[in-house]
Amino acid sequence: MKIGSFLKKLLAATPAGEAGEDTGVMGTRVSEVYRLHGMASAVVPDDSPLESIVIKFADEPGLWGIFLVSSQRRFTGVVTRIDLLRWAHFQLFGSKGRRKMTVSEFFRLVDAKKAKDLCRGDQQALSVKESDSLQAALDKMLDQEEDVLPVLDSQGEIIDDLRLSEVLQWLLVHGRRKLEGRE
Repeated sequence: MKIGSFLKKLLAATPAGEAGEDTGVMGTRVSEVYRLHGMASAVVPDDSPLESIVIKFADEPGLWGIFLVSSQRRFTGVVTRIDLLRWAHFQLFGSKGRRKMTVSEFFRLVDAKKAKDLCRGDQQALSVKESDSLQAALDKMLDQEEDVLPVLDSQGEIIDDLRLSEVLQWLLVHGRRKLEGRE
């Protein structure tokens, strides 16, 4: 069966429970999915020197990104491989031959000394909670063009991350069970 038709059948086979609540894929919460593969990101203080971020990415090639936290351990932003690539390209080549950048982006790259200087930091847009729906999580991934988001507890502390690979794995396992009538 082709994966596209598989996913369509999976979504079509999702029954509504009593009082119309969704009991299938559409009602799935982040808490059911995010622990399948373990964490793909590192967590460091947002005031860490930029050199430590460079070393972390260099030493861990499989690292997706680095989540930054305040002194109170609350999520403040993320530095991805692409953020670091933009910084490195600018440092090495002055971004010659690249797209034009805004004045604020120019100064952000020139003046970067700490991890928080490179990060994107909209806690609401770049994170999910365990209680969020899977659909809301995927919407955020699409909106932010990121395939990994931090999962936060009610105090805004990082407890893990949610990856697209985990969502796909969950869909494959639970979708097959549902289609086979085992769930």
